[in-house]
Amino acid sequence: MKKTVTWFLLADGAHAKIVTRAEGAPDYSIVFSEDSTSAHERSHDLGTDRPGHSQESSYSGRHAIEPKHDLHRSEEARFVGTVAAHVNREAVRGSFDRLTIYAAPRVLALLRQALEPKTLNKVHGEFAKDLTKIPLAALPAHFGTA
Repeated sequence: MKKTVTWFLLADGAHAKIVTRAEGAPDYSIVFSEDSTSAHERSHDLGTDRPGHSQESSYSGRHAIEPKHDLHRSEEARFVGTVAAHVNREAVRGSFDRLTIYAAPRVLALLRQALEPKTLNKVHGEFAKDLTKIPLAALPAHFGTA
């Protein structure tokens, strides 16, 4: 009989890791780990977040042509998309049977949008809780019975 493989995805907007524990093994091991390269960069290093401007021909006034957006949030969404793409590929390959997600609330919402239906069918639980900085040995206390 095939053993059920459960992956635990731990993510925030800049760090993600997937851990699993082989049946009977005392400790969790890291299957995948990714860190955003631009998570700690200053906004002006990421690019400009100022909207473009347009000059009206009938008077000398100028106005913005697009709303201002947060470059760190955009980068966070890109990072979460990269993580979700990896999880989607592994779901298709059959690398895991169940997926439990522990993520910061905003990241959890982004993951729900980015995960494909085949992957979402494998989701066993979702928790709005950031465990990315918890040592592997301390994870069982946070997972409870998951």
